[in-house]
Amino acid sequence: MDTRKDGCSLLIKKLIIRDFRNLEEISLEPGEGVNVIYGNNAQGKTNLVEAIYLLTGQRSFRQTRESDFVRFGQRRAEVFAAFFGEGRDQEVRLTIEGGKRAAALNDLPAAVGELTGRFFAVVFSPAGLSLVRDGPSQRRAFLDEAITEVMPRYQKTMAALSRTLYQRNSLLCDIARRLAPEDGLLEVWDQSFARLSYSIINARCRYLCRLAPYGEEIYRGISGGKERFSMAYQPSIPGDWGSLGEKEGEEVILSALREARREDIKNGYTGLGPHRDDLELLVDGVSARSFGSQGQQRSCALTLKLAECRVIREISGEEPVILLDDVLSELDKTRRDYLLAGLAPGQLFITCCDRTGFSAIRGGITWRIQGGALTGRRRIAGRRGS
Repeated sequence: MDTRKDGCSLLIKKLIIRDFRNLEEISLEPGEGVNVIYGNNAQGKTNLVEAIYLLTGQRSFRQTRESDFVRFGQRRAEVFAAFFGEGRDQEVRLTIEGGKRAAALNDLPAAVGELTGRFFAVVFSPAGLSLVRDGPSQRRAFLDEAITEVMPRYQKTMAALSRTLYQRNSLLCDIARRLAPEDGLLEVWDQSFARLSYSIINARCRYLCRLAPYGEEIYRGISGGKERFSMAYQPSIPGDWGSLGEKEGEEVILSALREARREDIKNGYTGLGPHRDDLELLVDGVSARSFGSQGQQRSCALTLKLAECRVIREISGEEPVILLDDVLSELDKTRRDYLLAGLAPGQLFITCCDRTGFSAIRGGITWRIQGGALTGRRRIAGRRGS
């Protein structure tokens, strides 16, 4: 049972970054409220946000290789944070060397995955705003990463499914080339695939049951009550996945795999399963991806991320650190104001090209970043979200 104090905020008290991308060495003590990092493009703003996000134990929100994290000419990168979480002071350290990550939590070695569920952060980025108009893989990734944040063991299930899917697809190709018999081994992989697939579909549906009410409320606020938002899981294997038990669900998946077997062998890959599912987003009952305006699509993307924050708070009892990476410039004033006002009063990092427009944020701190170095720390006065 979770014993965390309801309503607490996870707070970074000190952050040190060494040789991460273009950041040679950065040390800062952020404020408990809003922290604005401003500067021209290609100076290191997104790199700083990315370094913080990696402390969650998850993959970067950017398409990148692990080896790209280390500053050119250096052997190793390091990210350290002293933070308050789970009602006590803690420390986390992440090192990247030789294309691999290693971690320590409170001075004890830890698997990188162990950081998930201990350090909470949610990132809003321009790429995230394209979540609605992009293909199903982006929405599946959103779901899977959000679930992992609050249920770390889900990551292992996803990895196991990926390995099983690879083996099944390899076998399908061998069967098509008559290098392996159709019966026998394929049934074994089908059993494993069905078991893992049910776990993933079930977890996604249960997560959406928590996410959907928050999403409806948030979008209603963004649209001023003029539009109605809803979401629905779109499985590639039909079924009442919200009510199917484990054995029933696995049988439904096995039956679908057997019916599609000839087609799978012909194509050389598995055409049904959670790797083919989608999250449908609707505005007034109509597909936001197919028929939504750009403004509606961005509202849907913001809704998903804000709802994700609410679910983290509901399950963990803590407010996550919020990372807004140059996202405010992509939004009109109405959506920008709602986003700032709708975020919980926890710790917030905002990157932007200039600090104009932040004078109304109470208790905020600004830094200028240039050439990977932070300068010009200033405190700003005002009222947050106005």
